Amino acid sequence: MARIGGGDREALRQLYDQYRHPLFALAVRMVWDVGAAEELLQDCFVKIWRTAAGYDPRKARPFTWMVTILRRGCIDHLRRRPLPTAEATAAEGSTGDVVRSAAARHEEAEQVTRALGHMPEGPRTALELALFGGLTHEEIAARLGQPLGTVKAWIRRGLVSLRGELQDLAQ
Repeated sequence: MARIGGGDREALRQLYDQYRHPLFALAVRMVWDVGAAEELLQDCFVKIWRTAAGYDPRKARPFTWMVTILRRGCIDHLRRRPLPTAEATAAEGSTGDVVRSAAARHEEAEQVTRALGHMPEGPRTALELALFGGLTHEEIAARLGQPLGTVKAWIRRGLVSLRGELQDLAQ
């Protein structure tokens, strides 16, 4: 991150190459739209480029920090998006286009679902509530009836596990 913060484009390219697949899969899972996920991933890396100088490794690991940036972008996207109607879906393209797009979203979502399925129930639930439910650590702790430290540890370990699983799938 220090290299990126100093304007090293090659460091950003390496970071992108290493993390684009797991971050893209998370974006697809959150917004259920491949095109929007691609834009959100691009926005995420632009924000990383612009804010890397302020990254503090004492607060979060790089992947966790990037997931947070992406998650916030996805939540903002979902808040701005109107709910689709049957007419709007039909107007977007031919039936074949809609089916192909849905199939691609389904495949990528299945990869994330499989990766999440390999986690124990507590960490998986905490991670899903954080990433896809938009809940804070405190809200998750209250909902699950667990101490805040436990929830934070579950989410951190879950992100590490998810990253490993999705990187294996991408290769």
